Amino acid sequence: MGRKEDSKAAIRALNKHIDVIDESCYIARGQIEDLPENEQVINSLSKNRLAYYLDESLGVQLHSKVRGLLDHVTSRHRFRERHGAFSGLIEDLENTIQSYKQAKTRRYSDGERFFDEIRETVMELMDTLTDTVNMFHHIIGDEFSVVCDIDEKIKQTSRCKQEITKLNHVFNQLSVDKMNSWVGVDLQLERLLMKVLKAHVDKCLKDLAASNRKLVKMLDKLMKDKSAQRLNKLIDSFHGKYTSEPGYRPDISSFLNLPVCVSIAEKLPLGGYGDLDSARDEDLLIDASLSALKKSGGTPNQLNTEDESVVITDERGVELDEKIDSLIENVEFFFDALFDSEHTDDLSAIKAYYQLKVASSVEDWMLMITSYFEAQRKSVLKIANVQELREIIPPFDGTVYVTDIIFKKVSNEIR
Repeated sequence: MGRKEDSKAAIRALNKHIDVIDESCYIARGQIEDLPENEQVINSLSKNRLAYYLDESLGVQLHSKVRGLLDHVTSRHRFRERHGAFSGLIEDLENTIQSYKQAKTRRYSDGERFFDEIRETVMELMDTLTDTVNMFHHIIGDEFSVVCDIDEKIKQTSRCKQEITKLNHVFNQLSVDKMNSWVGVDLQLERLLMKVLKAHVDKCLKDLAASNRKLVKMLDKLMKDKSAQRLNKLIDSFHGKYTSEPGYRPDISSFLNLPVCVSIAEKLPLGGYGDLDSARDEDLLIDASLSALKKSGGTPNQLNTEDESVVITDERGVELDEKIDSLIENVEFFFDALFDSEHTDDLSAIKAYYQLKVASSVEDWMLMITSYFEAQRKSVLKIANVQELREIIPPFDGTVYVTDIIFKKVSNEIR
């Protein structure tokens, strides 16, 4: 048979027996029982390489490609480790980019074919990343509802969290610097990698980070549920004992007189405290208090008759010099220079920080500059334009770092 005939026959087999295939995928773990009523289904799927025979006990197993196709079109996801597949795709992408660049240097070459391979690898990488994000969303939303045992849920949740960590390590290879080195001066690669791929990767990695935070919360909740489960099991065991034997009364003598092999710990010193608010024992408590006071050498009516002398001085009319913090003083110096009409040069917050030798951290200095600017925004914008130099550290988590603030005098802008 030809290529088209094989494809049509496989599609017809899937369409004809879709009810059995769907039930096998989601109920029987991909297995089809080797029964007379399933003989036609088994023969049709086996003939088209969509299922294969294992043995008499396991029956016939659907091919994983069929299960993956149904999972994809029905948006059902099973947990699978993807970091290995991503690592392989990134390695293929890098090798194909190198071949593409080498092909462009030759006059007669197949550079366009290599670029098509690059585009296909990028699309496959984006599709795989989208499927992975959807997989984690499905797992977190479902909270492993198919698993009943708490220990198994903890194991699966920890495994998912480790997988996200491995994926983050893999995608460190797709940093901006790495993509820039791949792009060079090629406009086609720049459009494909820096605009299409990077935007998709940043969005999906942000979603993965959110999934990771939810997994951490889920794991913490499961650990608390596990500790509660131990207590519940203990309560259930006692309840079962008293239910099965209504007249059961535990004998504590066995715990008071333990065997020698068990009594290996030292005896605990026992003690107690009197109830000082007890009206019944009021007289006894008064006698005990007086007795303790006599033994300590004091008297009941002993009072401290020594008055502490307090010296009061008249401070009216005295002037106190207010000390201004050096950080605030340097900020005022900075904006005094900005408002000075004779000073026409542009001002940089970072350069001023080092020139003034500010005795604080760069973060505090930038925060004070920003706060002063917001308080005097209208006045500052009349004489200067403000420009923030920003930096984004991939993978992007929503945080933008301001590395410097430039105040450009309006007169300089006009010139």
